Amino acid sequence: MKNNRFKDIKISGKKRKNIKLVASIAIILILGISIYFLNSYVMSNQSKSNSQNVSGVNTADEKIQVGTEKGDLAPDFSLKDINGNTMTLSKLRGKKVILNFWATTCPYCKIEMPELNKFYQNHKKDVVLLAIDIGEEKSTVENYLEGKGYGFTILLDSDAKTAINYKVQFIPMSFFIDEKGIIRSISNGAMTYDEIEEYYQTISQ
Repeated sequence: MKNNRFKDIKISGKKRKNIKLVASIAIILILGISIYFLNSYVMSNQSKSNSQNVSGVNTADEKIQVGTEKGDLAPDFSLKDINGNTMTLSKLRGKKVILNFWATTCPYCKIEMPELNKFYQNHKKDVVLLAIDIGEEKSTVENYLEGKGYGFTILLDSDAKTAINYKVQFIPMSFFIDEKGIIRSISNGAMTYDEIEEYYQTISQ
């Protein structure tokens, strides 16, 4: 009888140990799963927070990165026109803008300029066209423009800082910027009138 009692006690003790072991494992699993989901939640929130802190502006609840690629917020600048008036890009928000980088010594720019002017005359109520001369003196630009009758705004980037900021490596080069200040199209090389119209459609939708 005593042996049976000892056996029962041993069996009962083993059962309690097994129950405790199973309970411990279950608790560890629950804690592990809880920690996993908690970490996932925290990482998700941090990721959202980081994406909202990207340099740029808030448009439609998302931050747009400042840059010179399509989809980027166009870098801001302030330049003087040939009349001495200062033009700041960020102050043109709400308007469609075309930036055209050029120089008087560029043969392809000479071909493109009349096409740009023709386009501007047909769209001047809807778009701001800024032709940015790179690295030349005001007098040089004025002499070049004399008698040509271009109606768009000519800006002077005498130290070429704006061109460098826009990563302009050859000219002419044009950026088509929508009303939110976002670059929607980039043209490398001289454009015909029809090509300008085609690029313009990307900021007119």
